[in-house]
Amino acid sequence: MPPLLALLASAMWGSSDFGGAILSRRWSSTAVVFLGVLLAVVVLTLGIPLAQPPFGAYLWYGAAAGAGGSIAMVCFYRAMAAGPMSLVAPLSATSAAVPVIWSLARGGTVDLAQAFGIVLAFIGVVLASGPELRPGSQVSRSTLLLTLISAIGFGVYYIFFALGSSASVYGTLLSQRLAGALVLAPLALRGLRARKSLINGLEWSPRIGALFVYNALGDVAANGVYGLATRHAGANLPVVMALSGLYPVASTVLAWVLLKERLRAVQYAGILAALTGVLLLNF
Repeated sequence: MPPLLALLASAMWGSSDFGGAILSRRWSSTAVVFLGVLLAVVVLTLGIPLAQPPFGAYLWYGAAAGAGGSIAMVCFYRAMAAGPMSLVAPLSATSAAVPVIWSLARGGTVDLAQAFGIVLAFIGVVLASGPELRPGSQVSRSTLLLTLISAIGFGVYYIFFALGSSASVYGTLLSQRLAGALVLAPLALRGLRARKSLINGLEWSPRIGALFVYNALGDVAANGVYGLATRHAGANLPVVMALSGLYPVASTVLAWVLLKERLRAVQYAGILAALTGVLLLNF
């Protein structure tokens, strides 16, 4: 069951990110993330009387996940704006290796087939993101640094969220979103009095509103499913974390199916490698 939950979380993350990418064509990326976090905080706060999450030191894990994930997201967007997406996206996708290595170091176990599946899925994620393999593709050191920070930040997010979820998935979600809102608020609200902040003058319509709600709450749901998967993974934690990192594949497939984007041969190879890795991980 935990591997299936991890796959579900990955699919939900991928579809939510796809929605966020579409939304970012109309809004600033930071505004998309910040307003989504605010909506999640409101919904999760209203649900406290029903969920009744315990309050304790584990909430710091959620806060660390929220802060790290928010910083990683900002760095990722800046890297995407400054450098070629075909290099930044695959490099950022290497974040999946961080929690897998961490879980193995903590005593997680995999057999030979699963180990090969993890490697194959990891390669598939990078290739499906569309790396630019032609000679002459250059990227600045600052862009590489931002991409590296985002990859490490996303990987650390996985770890802290899993640690917090062992005590309470709901409480970890709430503290994660609160910390994310605090980190992003200075960026999103800067220039508010002069009506020059990122949240002023946003274009709204029923379609955009629906997409925004799905992006915000879909990401929350994906985090919750991921927390449940890691909480019950036991020794299979490396497998669960590897499967949770397949979300770029879902985003790529959605862009192919819904937007009719043409994929390069390397992306088709990546999707095939990722699916083969999934089969091996569940063998």
